[in-house]
Amino acid sequence: MTTAAQVAKAALQRILVQGSEAPLEADEYADFIFDMNNFMASLKARGTDLGYTDVTNVGDTITIDAGAIDGLVANMAIRVAPDYGGEISQGLVVAAKDGMNAMRRLGRTIVAVEYPDTLPRGGGNDIDASTLDRFYDGAD
Repeated sequence: MTTAAQVAKAALQRILVQGSEAPLEADEYADFIFDMNNFMASLKARGTDLGYTDVTNVGDTITIDAGAIDGLVANMAIRVAPDYGGEISQGLVVAAKDGMNAMRRLGRTIVAVEYPDTLPRGGGNDIDASTLDRFYDGAD
């Protein structure tokens, strides 16, 4: 179970703003949480629903699949880098892109498609061209 504090600290370490032992200030957490909630809401609005619930404090659990955490960290690092004066490395850009791809795969719902019996198959679908039945089995 990953918390909001762990995501914030990891993201800020990726842009070299946060030292491994230095604590974050309360206002830094609040700004980060606000940005993270907005980022995840924008992903959901664009069709990537990871089951994220808004975070209100640093102890809240991040409610997304564990496979999406790295993507969240890397993308949040890039998103907040200008606010914190952080450095965006090429490795971070690659990690953010890979992470976003994983988030999109995890957040996509695949719907099973069923074709109706009355859907025409079209000409040339049969080996025997003399068959006049151009509909799927079960058609009226």
